[in-house]
Amino acid sequence: MRAVALVILVCCATLTAAQDARPELLAAQQAFLQGDAEAALTVIEPAARAGDPLAQMLLGTAYDTGHGKDQSARLARDWFTRAAEQGHGPAQLALAVMALEGRGEIAPDIDAARDWLDRAMGQGVPQAFLLRAQMMLDGTDKPENPAAAAALLIAALELGAPQAGLTLAAMYAEGSGVEKDPARARAVLAQAARLGHPPAMAQLAVMHELGQGGPTDPAAAFALYQEAVNLGDPGAAVNLALFMQQTEGYWTDPPLAHAYCLWGSENAPADVAEQYSQQCATLAEGLTDEQRAEGARLAATF
Repeated sequence: MRAVALVILVCCATLTAAQDARPELLAAQQAFLQGDAEAALTVIEPAARAGDPLAQMLLGTAYDTGHGKDQSARLARDWFTRAAEQGHGPAQLALAVMALEGRGEIAPDIDAARDWLDRAMGQGVPQAFLLRAQMMLDGTDKPENPAAAAALLIAALELGAPQAGLTLAAMYAEGSGVEKDPARARAVLAQAARLGHPPAMAQLAVMHELGQGGPTDPAAAFALYQEAVNLGDPGAAVNLALFMQQTEGYWTDPPLAHAYCLWGSENAPADVAEQYSQQCATLAEGLTDEQRAEGARLAATF
């Protein structure tokens, strides 16, 4: 997990933990998250030195990522620790991430990561449950313990971490560490999708489209694909294009399907961009020149 990912992971948790913070500090936090670190730190740093745990957490993040401060793992850990010792769950999570990965002169320390995650879980930080479960699944904890990981993923999802739903659904779908239960996988994805998680929506759409874990429901699949695309998921756009051209229904619209495919391939992560482009090229083979041109025009408007 890179430093920028830490900002997302930790500051998302911080937003939940900051409800009782002073308005000016909340405004500074928002400015920091939006990239205006220099201005935000004029409020955050004095508050941190005065002992405010949220400000200490944010100042630690500035040092850890180099946003508004010269990057320093030592100073980041110091400020995180000050907040964590006051019971600030997101700071405890940040220390766990640092200990798990190592930072500069700070060597990885799995025992410390585990201890900080346990403390963050005690504060109800959903991402701590998720990360602890991942340790149990990927062999960071030995021996691996998928059954215990599943229990933590359930807790993470219940606390509002939709990413846990994707991992948990895959475990139920494959029977990995838990009894195989496609219906439960579908229900878990539905729960994650209700939290607004585009990848969960897209995967749930696949299950509705193919009738996995329940009846086939192409209308539900279409709606879910569309919602995931509206929220910016490139993979969902490519799957939607395939669905619109291969499944008969009111959604049949070859130029629009081509537009979705083009948008998805153009915005895809580098590791799947070529695959998506090949899929789009295959789909386009059955289109007329006019349909391809209309699809390109529509894609430019997305």
